[in-house]
Amino acid sequence: MRGTKEFYELMDQFEKDSKNLFYGHRVERYERDEKVPTSEFYTDGFVNQMFHAYMTGYQFHKCIANLERE
Repeated sequence: MRGTKEFYELMDQFEKDSKNLFYGHRVERYERDEKVPTSEFYTDGFVNQMFHAYMTGYQFHKCIANLERE
């Protein structure tokens, strides 16, 4: 999913939703050309963990939506 339009739209939405949630933490992406591990998306470790949880919820919602269509 990384590198797709859907992925970057999800990152944008996460940043909008969490704009004022993480007091003392910066919601700052790694630059695209930086060499970082594949599981790292944000420079702050706590924000990165919150994004992982956000992605999990997003995927769970997609799974449920697919089940409801059948």
